[in-house]
Amino acid sequence: MGKYKGRRAEAFIFDLDGTLIDSGLDIALSANFTRVHYGLPELPVPTVMGFVGDGVAKLLMRTLGHDVRSGQTGVAGLPVSEEMHAEGLAVFADHYGRHLLDHTTLYPGVLDVLARFQRIPMHLATNKPRAFTDPILAGLHLAGAFRKVVCGDETPERKPDPVHLEVCLQGLDVAPSDVVVVGDSPNDVKAARALGAVSVACTFGLVQPGLLKSSDPDFAIDSMGELADLFPSRQDHLP
Repeated sequence: MGKYKGRRAEAFIFDLDGTLIDSGLDIALSANFTRVHYGLPELPVPTVMGFVGDGVAKLLMRTLGHDVRSGQTGVAGLPVSEEMHAEGLAVFADHYGRHLLDHTTLYPGVLDVLARFQRIPMHLATNKPRAFTDPILAGLHLAGAFRKVVCGDETPERKPDPVHLEVCLQGLDVAPSDVVVVGDSPNDVKAARALGAVSVACTFGLVQPGLLKSSDPDFAIDSMGELADLFPSRQDHLP
C-alpha cells in the first residue's frame, strides 16, 4: 500500500451504489415487491442486499430464487423460468423507477470529496442501467460531476470485466497505473486489478467488509472522507 499513498491520481473512477450512494433499502424494497408479485414472502432487507453487486438481472434471479424454508438460492433454491425472470425484471423496473429516491441518500463526505478532486477527471462506472442512474444523479445533485458516466447497459461486459472502466477512460491520455478505482464490491477491485489501476475499497457500502477485504484491494476506507487522506488534489503539494 505504501507505494501508492501520497501519489497524485490522474483520474478517478467511482462506483455508484454502496460507494457514493446508500441505495440498499430502495433496491431491497423493489426486489421484495417483485417477490410479492409472484406470491412469495418478502425477504429480510439484509438478505436482499447480499444479492446486490452484479446488476439487476442477477439480483432478480437470486431474489426470486431464494427459498425461505431452506435458506438456499440458485440450483438449491426456487426455480426461476426465463419467462418469470423477464417479467420480474419489468415489475422491478417499474416499481424501482418510481421509488428509487425514497430512501436513497449520499454517503457522508461524498460532496466534499468530489469538490476536492474536481480538477482531476472523475468518472462513474456503474452496473446500474441508465434509466435508473440519471434520475438518481439528478435527484442527488450529482449530475455534471463526472467527465463520463458509463452504465451497465452500455458496455458489452460489466465489472469485473475491465472494459467497463476502459470505456470511461476513452479519450483520456492517462496510464492505468495512475487511475484510482473506488468501489464497495469485489467486482470493483477485480476490475481495477485487471485494468492495472489502484483499487480503493469502501467498507461502509453494501458488501460485507470481510468479503470486500478478502478481494485484496490496495486500500480500504471506512468513510469517503478518508479518500482525501490517500491522494492529494491538484492544489496540494507533495512533501
